[in-house]
Amino acid sequence: MDFDLAYEVSTFSTEKRPDDGFNLAPYLNRVSDKLASSPSNILNDDIFEMARQLVYYIPECTDLNRSETIFLTFTKAFQCGIDSLETVEADADASDQKELLCRYVYLLFGLSQHLVTMFGESDVNKKRKKNDVDKKRLTKLNLVLSSILATICDLLNLQLSVIIQSSTSTNDFCDVILKLAYSIMMSTETLKEKNNRSIFVKLFCLIAKNHQQNNQVCHRLTLALPFSEHLSDTIAEILSVSYSAYENQNLVQDVLTSLAEIQNVGPNLAKNIGSILVKLSELLGQECVTFLDYFQNFVTATPTVRAATMMCFGNSVNSLSTSQELVTENIEVIESLISTLEEHLLDNFQIVRQRCFQALELIHSNRQSKLNFKEYRYTWALRALNHLEDKSSFVRKAALNLLKCIIVNHPYTVDQGKLSWKFHWEHYAEATKEIKNIDNGIIYNAIRANELENNQLNELIKENEDDTQYKDVFKTVLGAIPPADHNPLDNLPSEVVELILRRKFLRDACIFIKILDKSFEFVADNFLNSKTKSDVIAAIEYFTIGDAYGIETAKIGVKRMLHLIWTTGSNEDGNRVVEKLIDAYTERNKTIYVASSLIKLTFNCNMADLISLEKMISELVKGKREKEKYDYNGAVEHYITPQVVSALWSSFVNYKHFKERRGAIIILSMLAASDYRIVHDKIDVLLKYGLDTKNLNYEVATYTCIALRRSLPRKIEDDFVYPNFAKAISKCKEILLTNTIDGEWYNLAEETLTTLYDIDIDADQTSSLILKQKAVDVFGSATDQTIDKSVALSQFLFLLGHVGLKTIIYLEKCEADFKRKKQDHENKKNEQDIELEMIGGTNEDEFSDAIQNIKDKELLYGPNSILAKFVPLVVEIIQKPKVYSHTMLKRQATLCFAKFMCISPRFCEAHLGLYLNLMKKSTDPIVRSNLVLGLGDIAVCFTNIIDENRNALYSELHDKEISVQRTCLMTVTFLILAGQIKVKGQLSQLAKLLVHEDEGLRQMAKMFFQELATKDNAIYNGFIEMLSGLNQYIDKPGMTDEEQPFPLAKFKEVIRFVLPFISKDRQRNLLIKKLDVRLKTCTKMEYQRYAFCLRELIKREDGVNRKEKDSESEKAKYYKEILKKLDEFEESNSASGELLKPVTRGPKRVSVDDRKQHSEGEENDAKEVEDWLSGSEITDGANNGEVRGPLDGQIREQSSPDVASDVEMIDQDLE
Repeated sequence: MDFDLAYEVSTFSTEKRPDDGFNLAPYLNRVSDKLASSPSNILNDDIFEMARQLVYYIPECTDLNRSETIFLTFTKAFQCGIDSLETVEADADASDQKELLCRYVYLLFGLSQHLVTMFGESDVNKKRKKNDVDKKRLTKLNLVLSSILATICDLLNLQLSVIIQSSTSTNDFCDVILKLAYSIMMSTETLKEKNNRSIFVKLFCLIAKNHQQNNQVCHRLTLALPFSEHLSDTIAEILSVSYSAYENQNLVQDVLTSLAEIQNVGPNLAKNIGSILVKLSELLGQECVTFLDYFQNFVTATPTVRAATMMCFGNSVNSLSTSQELVTENIEVIESLISTLEEHLLDNFQIVRQRCFQALELIHSNRQSKLNFKEYRYTWALRALNHLEDKSSFVRKAALNLLKCIIVNHPYTVDQGKLSWKFHWEHYAEATKEIKNIDNGIIYNAIRANELENNQLNELIKENEDDTQYKDVFKTVLGAIPPADHNPLDNLPSEVVELILRRKFLRDACIFIKILDKSFEFVADNFLNSKTKSDVIAAIEYFTIGDAYGIETAKIGVKRMLHLIWTTGSNEDGNRVVEKLIDAYTERNKTIYVASSLIKLTFNCNMADLISLEKMISELVKGKREKEKYDYNGAVEHYITPQVVSALWSSFVNYKHFKERRGAIIILSMLAASDYRIVHDKIDVLLKYGLDTKNLNYEVATYTCIALRRSLPRKIEDDFVYPNFAKAISKCKEILLTNTIDGEWYNLAEETLTTLYDIDIDADQTSSLILKQKAVDVFGSATDQTIDKSVALSQFLFLLGHVGLKTIIYLEKCEADFKRKKQDHENKKNEQDIELEMIGGTNEDEFSDAIQNIKDKELLYGPNSILAKFVPLVVEIIQKPKVYSHTMLKRQATLCFAKFMCISPRFCEAHLGLYLNLMKKSTDPIVRSNLVLGLGDIAVCFTNIIDENRNALYSELHDKEISVQRTCLMTVTFLILAGQIKVKGQLSQLAKLLVHEDEGLRQMAKMFFQELATKDNAIYNGFIEMLSGLNQYIDKPGMTDEEQPFPLAKFKEVIRFVLPFISKDRQRNLLIKKLDVRLKTCTKMEYQRYAFCLRELIKREDGVNRKEKDSESEKAKYYKEILKKLDEFEESNSASGELLKPVTRGPKRVSVDDRKQHSEGEENDAKEVEDWLSGSEITDGANNGEVRGPLDGQIREQSSPDVASDVEMIDQDLE
């Protein structure tokens, strides 16, 4: 009876085990001996049955060496059998040959099934680190698999149709082999070894080509795709090798056609199809042009497949542009493919647009390409510029990457590859002048006429060409009319042709740089402040490239990047924004260049830039492994090397320009903040070159004082030896007693006093002597007549206020030191010490009370206090602004007064009314700004005093001066985020700043809401009150100019920005219900606004609802009802201003103070709405810890003396 291969294979199971009488040793010995003597012994039924039992035994075999022996016994025997069939005579019995093949194929099939299972066991343990045993096991399994695949390939080289003698039987036989191959390739581990994969590819190519099994191979490959993404590259390799090595074009065509005809392509299948197409286009190379028609079938497929097709087109263009002959031969195909890519940049799906940009980047980055990118460069750069506004961050990043690629591969190498606008523009203008002088301008006019035909490119530099300085240069020459009988550009001398080409080259470079300028400006304004981290990282990389190529507009972004050092938050890879930023500033370069670059970063910096730069320097000077350590003491791995520090000291000492010395000391002071030793041994250098009173520069001296106090470590140990600061203290005294009209003295004096309190152990006594000497200079009878009394008094009042402020900081430091030392002592004392302490001794409460008594009663009210003696003078100057009309005097008196308010709660309570009145009615914006900052410090020091006057602080958000508004917003932002004050009804005032006309205020307001969103439920809790504030004055009759309603367009913009921060499903659901309730009692104008909020909230809920199994859930029905009601309202023509639906009973109204907190998750939705109606809210997680004021207790000094307006009388009672 013939062996039925198909039946036996179909009934085979890996669960089968050998019979009860099975014994491995005799079975294996007899089978191996018989097959070794002759492979045809497998036709013996007894031998075959024993071989079958050996196959069944493999799962039970725990010894891999024995299993390997069984595998190799059959594969070698089969190999010998195949070799014998190749030499068999023509008249041999074909039935015996067929039987032999069928039996061996069956055995190999069974062996392969068990082998796949054994590979699977390795796959299960792949997460565990492989040891030597695991590696040896995997090596043996790969060796066995290689033997099986090689044997089958030898089998497929036979003329099977001659042996089997039936097309049907041959197809069935090949189908078994394909089943075997299919089971192998479905395992993720079997084809990882490169040799096995190449043999496997050969197997498919042979069975398809030699045995006409294209359809079966195509079917198997297509069938495997949805379940195994690891097969994409292998299938692409099968198709590529089949075409290139076996000339089997039909298999490629069949598979591509089959893939294109698949219906209902799911996401996994689409991804796998896309991977095959991309890999196949890479492998085919130049031959891909043969199959482009088949690739075109995928252009209308699902977005994922269509996106992959775009990458295929990019690969195809690269393959067809490697030589000039190929480009010339296939130029139409190349242009068609690029046109398709450009067309799909406007595709509706972001993944397609993203892949199009990546394909264009792939084409442009090909160094071997012979394409002329001149026209494409402009087009692609402009398209990328437009897509920087794309709604998808992936597309924006891809567009930016294309721009980077275009910059890196630009051809304009005249200025050593730099893209300096000034260089190229000046040379372009010079070349234009030279051409205008040739042939009376006829040649120039002809060239100019051709240039002006391209309006889009000409518009880019038209403004520069029309500039007053260059207008005559680019004008057409009057009267220079070219002759009608010939073209003036024909038959020109080579020198003229060279000049024309050079000018055209420079003009192209100017247009190119102008496009890049627009992109850098846009990225600086929109990407660096983006909430999407990928945008920020892409922007950092883009500015790094732009700065390397000398693009002037890139320097804007390089400076703004400094502020990103404050970026918080992290992901799985850490805080990638800060890491990328540090990498951007730490290119390994020559020492002098690094030092010079650091100094240049300080040029034209405002205070915010310098603060961010200091944070950046702090990160650079620390080693990567020590960033998080508070007690940092020297780095193991430096970004800024000791050689760079030495170069900075050299620049400070041997300066040529003031800006260089100033920049050097700024950087050194910033470095000292992280490692005090940088300046610890250089104190004499600081005093000699930074505080030389004979040739004193106030800015250099200011940062020298900062560096001087940073010569001490942040944490001073008991055994630390202080340097000799006697000379430094003497220099500080001289600076503070200097009489000058220079406004920079105030900034210097502030830093000098701060330094004095850090380096002088007896700073309180020293400062008292300074105040006494200054008072003598101001009020003494023998004062210098050349000194302006108002200026001297202004300086004295500044010192008075700042000494008071530094004194309370000094007292707080003493209190903290006392508590620390007492705690250390308690940790060491024994029982006897405890008993003695109970009898007598100072406890913490007594010491704290003593300190508090000094602040409350001594500093501003004590009979021996120097500050107390001048308090009446300060108050009188403030109360009589017409008598004391000197601008600087009034500013410094106000500043001193604000600092006194932070010292004593008694003084603060007594003078708070005067303070608030002054803040409200002063006509000097600098005075108002300082008072706002001072009020922030008062809020930190005496929360209970300021709590009732919170509205006075918020009122300055609407000041007529932008500078005061910014100061107020900064102060309020700090106080709210630090938990010093609670946001209640004032959130709407902050929200209105999101659409302010000033860009700076808008950005600060956006950052405030972004930070507020990190506080638990803060925005959600205040949203309804914010909404009420934004709707204030709607439909109010007789409104004043200050009571205008908030415009609807701005309202929508605010809501669109704020609502995404409310991301929790439960909170959004509650808001929807709350707003739905409000719809019943609102006017038509309010209805429009509430309806907009509901649509925005439900639009975000829509994506959630689609994922629910029950699309007709109660929540979905409720949302549909709301949307239907809103649609009906929009279609109705009801009268405006009337209540849309009268109600018999309104919701209960209670005060804000009566609100209760939600119990998370305890009530159902209906109950939650009831709770809201009765005034409940979800609590936030504001920080209640102790913090310092907005500027660490320091109130900003303003020293500009040019404000000439007098302060009007504050109030009648102030007189």
